[in-house]
Amino acid sequence: MHASASQDKNRRKPGHDEGAHNPDYENITLAFRNKDQLKLSQSTPTKQAKFKTSLDPAESPPWLYRTIMMLYVLLALVFLSCIVLSALVLVKNSEMSKELWTLKAELSNVSDTVWNIRELQNQQTRIWEAAQRDIKEVMSSIQTGNDRLKTVPADITQIKKTLEALEKKAQPQSST
Repeated sequence: MHASASQDKNRRKPGHDEGAHNPDYENITLAFRNKDQLKLSQSTPTKQAKFKTSLDPAESPPWLYRTIMMLYVLLALVFLSCIVLSALVLVKNSEMSKELWTLKAELSNVSDTVWNIRELQNQQTRIWEAAQRDIKEVMSSIQTGNDRLKTVPADITQIKKTLEALEKKAQPQSST
């Protein structure tokens, strides 16, 4: 089997002497080579971007180094300004915190004062209501006294009549 496979290969390939001097064979092989090269040239891009990576400072433009340094300085300034602004925010936050604690204490005092004022108002209302009740009781007592005083002249007249009647009774007895 191995022998038959190698015979097939030999049948397909022309011998070294056979195709070497045959012009038709040379033309055919040249055509295939040209066709393969044409396919390769069409499949690959015609213009390839070539990047020149050079670390040599002599080959880089002179402005590039200055620009990069300026960017580093600018970045450092931005970083420093961020640190300064953060510090300012912390200081302001601390001050605001102290002010808020003071405000809370004052608000607590005001709240206590308002509570005390409400209690005093409630107490004052109770005292005022008690005073009004007492005034009404005194007024009713005065009215009762006034009503009694209105009957006094009639009572006095009645007493006078009674005294006169007693005097009349007492006089006849003294003359006898």
